[in-house]
Amino acid sequence: MKEYGEILLGVVLAILGVAGIWHFRAEVLAVILGVIGIIVLMVGVVFLMIGVSDVREKGEEEIEMEVAAESGTEEEEKSE
Repeated sequence: MKEYGEILLGVVLAILGVAGIWHFRAEVLAVILGVIGIIVLMVGVVFLMIGVSDVREKGEEEIEMEVAAESGTEEEEKSE
């Protein structure tokens, strides 16, 4: 019987939630529109962080390659 009570409580709460949304639909719409802007902003910031990280890693790799190339030419000069 406990399972049916939980199902009944869930249905009642869902109905109350829908009624609340219907009653405050203008406010709910304003909140949803505000949240959409915030989500777009956060996704943009995440992509910006990923791009900066990729550029930084590529720059570090180029520096490491230059250092390796310079040390390689120095070793060749010493061996000659």
